[in-house]
Amino acid sequence: MTEPSNVPPAFSFQFLAQVTRGISAEVVPEPWEVTFQQPASDYLDFRKRLDTGNVSLENVIVREAEDIVVGTVKVRNVAYHKEVFVRSTSDEWRTHEDAYCTFVNNNSTVSAAASYVLYDTFSFRLTLPPRSVRIEFCVCFRCEGAEYWDSNSGKNYVLLKKSSSNEEELLLLKLRRSKGDTLPVENAVRCADAVHAKLDSWSEFASWNHLDNSTPYW
Repeated sequence: MTEPSNVPPAFSFQFLAQVTRGISAEVVPEPWEVTFQQPASDYLDFRKRLDTGNVSLENVIVREAEDIVVGTVKVRNVAYHKEVFVRSTSDEWRTHEDAYCTFVNNNSTVSAAASYVLYDTFSFRLTLPPRSVRIEFCVCFRCEGAEYWDSNSGKNYVLLKKSSSNEEELLLLKLRRSKGDTLPVENAVRCADAVHAKLDSWSEFASWNHLDNSTPYW
């Protein structure tokens, strides 16, 4: 090395090839995170959504290797002819795309005449757009000229890519889920850092779990 001590060494390509011996580093894609609780995990609330709104997202799975999102939707069997689709956006609703769902046969051995099916299941598949970091979607159920929507109580369902630019938004969404969606956004931001927090009262520190403990307290 001929460079000064304050200058990084300029290794030649021949030297780097000799050191790495042909090994190449693969870029690991940043994982996606489901920011909401799977609706079917709370059975009572799930049934309430179906009985009152006629439609509810059931669950979703992100298949990062295939760059897709798959999931299922439950709807009330109010009529034979149904149309179910998922409306999604990756640019905060400047544009959107509708993905129509496919009916899932439950392979029931009981004949339709002997048993009335209360709910039908539909499956869907969303493609993750390249270079996208946020996917937001809701579900629509059309039947007999009426539309029924499941928008996660007006918040929509959000998938976020785990990156440094999205860490704060992920924290806020996790806090809302842990507090039953009752924690104000401004409080969540202020409680994220104890050093720079500006709180009106000590009671706002309801849980130390809201603080970042990745660095020493001093």
